[in-house]
Amino acid sequence: MSLSVTQDTLRLRCLNLAKRIANNLATRQLKTGHFEQPDFYAKAFAVNLWHRIDPVKFGPNIDRALPALKSEPRDKTWHREFIEYALLDTPGLSSDTIADILQGAKQQCPDVANWQILGLINRQKRNAGLTAKLLNHAHFAFILLRYWRAQVFMDRPDCFSAQYHAFCAALLSDSPHKRHQRIANRATEMLAQLAGTHGFVNLLGRGAGQSFGAACGLYVLLKTGSHNEAEAILHRLEDAGLTAGELPLNLLAPAPLPENPGPENPQTPGWYSYNRHDDYLAFAGYWLLKASQLLAPKIRSHAPETTAKNIITQFSSSYYHAQMTLCGRQNFDVSGTPVIVSGQGKSARLLLPPTGGEQNAASLYDQGSQPLPAIGETEFSRFLQTRQISENKIDVSFELAGIVGHRTIEFQNARVIVSDQIPDCAANEVELFRILIDGNIGLTQIAKNTIICPELGIKLIASAPLHMIPQATFSAAGPATRISAKTGQGHNVTLAISWGDSDA
Repeated sequence: MSLSVTQDTLRLRCLNLAKRIANNLATRQLKTGHFEQPDFYAKAFAVNLWHRIDPVKFGPNIDRALPALKSEPRDKTWHREFIEYALLDTPGLSSDTIADILQGAKQQCPDVANWQILGLINRQKRNAGLTAKLLNHAHFAFILLRYWRAQVFMDRPDCFSAQYHAFCAALLSDSPHKRHQRIANRATEMLAQLAGTHGFVNLLGRGAGQSFGAACGLYVLLKTGSHNEAEAILHRLEDAGLTAGELPLNLLAPAPLPENPGPENPQTPGWYSYNRHDDYLAFAGYWLLKASQLLAPKIRSHAPETTAKNIITQFSSSYYHAQMTLCGRQNFDVSGTPVIVSGQGKSARLLLPPTGGEQNAASLYDQGSQPLPAIGETEFSRFLQTRQISENKIDVSFELAGIVGHRTIEFQNARVIVSDQIPDCAANEVELFRILIDGNIGLTQIAKNTIICPELGIKLIASAPLHMIPQATFSAAGPATRISAKTGQGHNVTLAISWGDSDA
């Protein structure tokens, strides 16, 4: 198969997936023009998707959606920047129609990178005057100063999210401004590393595993010629859609949408109080359709090495791929344990999933989802600092019961070694590690200190007895098995996760 045919095949697969989403949205739309579930901006991006795919076939859907969009109250939940971006990019919509819909809606302008970029691009599209150009230059300079850190977009100041990094890269890559595109290309190099051969491109930070971040990553990687990484992400999107019967909100926990989706429902992991399924369907469809319309670039076999000092660390071998964030403000920003994908390619499996969740928003996660030591189910560790002390070694400091402890994580070719140390605490009270394993992976305890996973060829051996509790809590991938250790022989315990015939 030639390279050009491969590119054509990828674009066709993106188009087919976008069409399925468009049809799904049309089916989900009510006679009122709204969707089954509440949404923030789904109607605007659905209108864009329907217009671009088939304005005749979806004409009735469009005619219902526009007045429904206009009828919504212009309160603080009305996502002006998102809605305006979708409408300005929709062919066939008059400026009067757009102005009528946006009338009375204020810009939200939160201190979040993607919102700021949306506002910038919207202003550039609606106003080409000299004053606007000067303001746009100043606004972009502010965005770079506040959120850009050498190949990485911060979600919020000092907080990284792979999903929103991909979103920012897609927005700037799709911009006609050359400077925007140059920044996007640099940001895309990091996405190529995060996706690797396995295609899980958005495992770190806020919104881990959610579908629209994967679609944004796919778009920019395909546009810049990172063919292998783009195809890996597309496989994850298609596979999750096949499993769930539709594109799920979270690719890590693909399941049919229940009647009452939301953070209170155990069947919807990866959801938070501000998530809307139709928003993410329409938004993912928007970027998939754009990906299907890209010109074939020169194929790039792999991204060059990049760095994001003090923000992200990664380690890859033929056995596994590990990622961690090193800074942030909330528990979901910082990695207490690495996110680990076992294996390579399409057969790769999520082993240590994203954990912790967004505790400042309603979700299935609670403090028990924190992968750090605790005392029972009442007293949990608090992150203090995560730092990289060598190329393959991380130190995490935490506080528990007023005492500072340390976790070191060492990445080797065929194993990951985690050591927890907390002085001056009663050893029989503290549960060390409390590491979460994806609940879909079968584990067997063969000795007090040894657990094996025959399916993946993995062995876990500790210097103290291990306790394994299936479905103890939730990760972004759903129910998780918790592994912890108690010791009466000291306050320092080591756990080795080994692949293959590695000597643990």
